[in-house]
Amino acid sequence: MPPTTLLLIRHGQTTDGTQVRTHGWTDLPLSDAGRAQAHRLADHLATRRLDALYCSDLDRSRETAAIVSEPHLLTPEVVPDLKEINFGEMEGCLVEEIPFRFPETFAAWRADPATCRFPNGENYIDVKGRVIPAVERLLARHPGETVGMVLHSGVNRVILGWSLGLDDTHIVRLDQDHACLNVIEFGDRTPILRLMNFAPWKYCAIP
Repeated sequence: MPPTTLLLIRHGQTTDGTQVRTHGWTDLPLSDAGRAQAHRLADHLATRRLDALYCSDLDRSRETAAIVSEPHLLTPEVVPDLKEINFGEMEGCLVEEIPFRFPETFAAWRADPATCRFPNGENYIDVKGRVIPAVERLLARHPGETVGMVLHSGVNRVILGWSLGLDDTHIVRLDQDHACLNVIEFGDRTPILRLMNFAPWKYCAIP
């Protein structure tokens, strides 16, 4: 049997633009730029096989998934366990402000980003505990098929790190641009990463 292929996608840019904020469970829609990014990715994937598509229950994930699904006439299935990490009291904080507003959390993050728990929120171990069982369950539904998941930067890092067998402390080294594509094959052997962080809007010139 051929491997099950996962097309792991990050949502497009949101309405806060290029500001880098800790938007975990904060629900934001896509910006016009984010929709354009998603359409570029949809065009890139239009002729590629896609048997099923899943997304989280956050608007930015759902909207990107709806755009990507259009050429394939698929209806994305919402899976709440695939939502982004919960930043708790740090939701919406500018990343550059964190060392000053949350110095203890910032120090814990620098020491070990996987186990650092955000105030009244989650850590990456929590995210891994809910995301990986969901991913395994969904992939098991589609043996030998191609499955898309439109998720979030933190969640994508967890899935990539897990598939590569990386120590959890290294997942922050895996960058994820808006509307990027990762391709992972799950066969009889160890998962194989075929593509990572490819964003057509960023790396492909418009014809």
